[in-house]
Amino acid sequence: MGVPSNLDLTNERMLNENLESRRLDLVGLQEGYRSQEATVRAAFLGAFPKIAIGFVKATDTTNVQTEGFAITADVPIFDLHQGLIATERATRQKLLDEFHLRVFDGRSGIAAALADIRSLNRQVAAAEEALPVFERLVSAAETALQQGNTDVLFYYTARSGLLQRRIQLIKLKEQLLEAKTALELASGRFLPSNAAMNLK
Repeated sequence: MGVPSNLDLTNERMLNENLESRRLDLVGLQEGYRSQEATVRAAFLGAFPKIAIGFVKATDTTNVQTEGFAITADVPIFDLHQGLIATERATRQKLLDEFHLRVFDGRSGIAAALADIRSLNRQVAAAEEALPVFERLVSAAETALQQGNTDVLFYYTARSGLLQRRIQLIKLKEQLLEAKTALELASGRFLPSNAAMNLK
């Protein structure tokens, strides 16, 4: 299969839809946020005093036995786990901020890749239109050389120009494929490699 000359991306909205559920890094950040939410709740629970109820049996040196129930409670006067709660909240906020940043970067990457593809589509089309002109020039130079109407230098200059245009066209098509790959990475969506990628 050859390198496509044109990538037709007709539906930009579809690339942005459900971005958060397609890209694995965004799904991972969402799961990390949910897990951190549970950790924050656990830190809050740790701020409540621990209460222990038990049965106590004691004997002193005169063989007097004492039995009864004992209740103990931790009274957190100063700590209340505020440091741990603040740390867990900060971690949760960091995950949320990173998630929003990556969503923004993803949408920005989609827009940039689409702009690159549109620009490269135009450049490839212009290069393909110009190629037959250079091919005719080389053909005319070869005929003129065979008839003795020009020198070898003119022929090789025309041929070199044609080769440079072909190399330029190949490089543009390579850039087009790179832009398509960038679009796939940004959108988290596989796009077929055929010449017409029509997302309907």
